[in-house]
Amino acid sequence: MGIAEPLTSTAGVLAAVIAVLVDGRNAVTIAVLAVAAGLAPTVAVVAGAPAALVLAGAALAGVVAGHSGRALARRLPWVAGLDPLIPAFSASRRLFGPRSVRAWGAALSVPAASWVSFNVPIGAVTTVKGVLFPVAYVWACGAVRLVVARTVEDIAVGVAMTGMGAAAAWIARGGPDVYSGAAVVAVLAPAAALTAGWLWGRHGRRPAPEPQ
Repeated sequence: MGIAEPLTSTAGVLAAVIAVLVDGRNAVTIAVLAVAAGLAPTVAVVAGAPAALVLAGAALAGVVAGHSGRALARRLPWVAGLDPLIPAFSASRRLFGPRSVRAWGAALSVPAASWVSFNVPIGAVTTVKGVLFPVAYVWACGAVRLVVARTVEDIAVGVAMTGMGAAAAWIARGGPDVYSGAAVVAVLAPAAALTAGWLWGRHGRRPAPEPQ
């Protein structure tokens, strides 16, 4: 284990914070890349460097899927598209806004993830070392983003985060189906990116001018 545990935990926490707070049309892509980079050290420590390729592949697929969905949607005939950033309820701007709620949720997820990492054994991973804290924290922050979601973009980011976190946990669990199972779960990330990119493309496309 060449990577110190504090460094892997710090990388996971920073990645989760970035993913839970990011907004905008590239939010899913940024979240997927951040989570993959943040959990790669933990996965490499637990299961070896090749296991991190599962997360890297999911992140690359997420980037490609997001841009492909957006490009494809813009090539189709125009229809009124759904803006993935329109809040489902409440005003879009207020003093205690959505990022503040997510930040509080991320802070409250720290003790929950810590408890899980020390008390919930997964496969052959020793819970006493708390190695799984970054994985549990990413998953918890993804769940927070889903619970407090106000837009389709929030839901897509939450799905991507929980999918990547679950894939990392599956790798830590080990077993003969470790890579295939992790890949199946990790596919949630590119699927969320594709959905968000498609909606952005449909909404951002301008209608064709009407003939005079």
